[in-house]
Amino acid sequence: MPTRNFSTIDAASRAINFVLTETELGATPAHYFEPTNLGGLPPTASELRVKEDTELGNRTRFATHMCLMSASQALKACLDLLSCEVDLPPHERTRKLAEIASKARAAEEMAAQAAGVLRGEVTVPENASIVVSRGTQ
Repeated sequence: MPTRNFSTIDAASRAINFVLTETELGATPAHYFEPTNLGGLPPTASELRVKEDTELGNRTRFATHMCLMSASQALKACLDLLSCEVDLPPHERTRKLAEIASKARAAEEMAAQAAGVLRGEVTVPENASIVVSRGTQ
């Protein structure tokens, strides 16, 4: 494979890793806290809206982070494939391809987790540091 292809994929990998390290997608959690219900009144429409916005923001941010992580793993697998020696002994080639397959599988699992969170089938993990809140008005 031409060197140009390797350098292009490497540049894409470095760009994604830059985004992951330079953005606030991994920010410290800021959870939604419901107002105290001293009088037993149901939440107002604006309170419900803030809660929904917070949950949507959490899901979106988590899924964005997981998609970027998935892309990073997939590009690492591509780089490993491009770097794979063609003249390796068969048992060594099989071992190397199994390592690359595990990176591809990790990328698949991260993308599936992002999709599940976006569809509302999976909740954002409680210990995830990727949580946002719009706060109250």
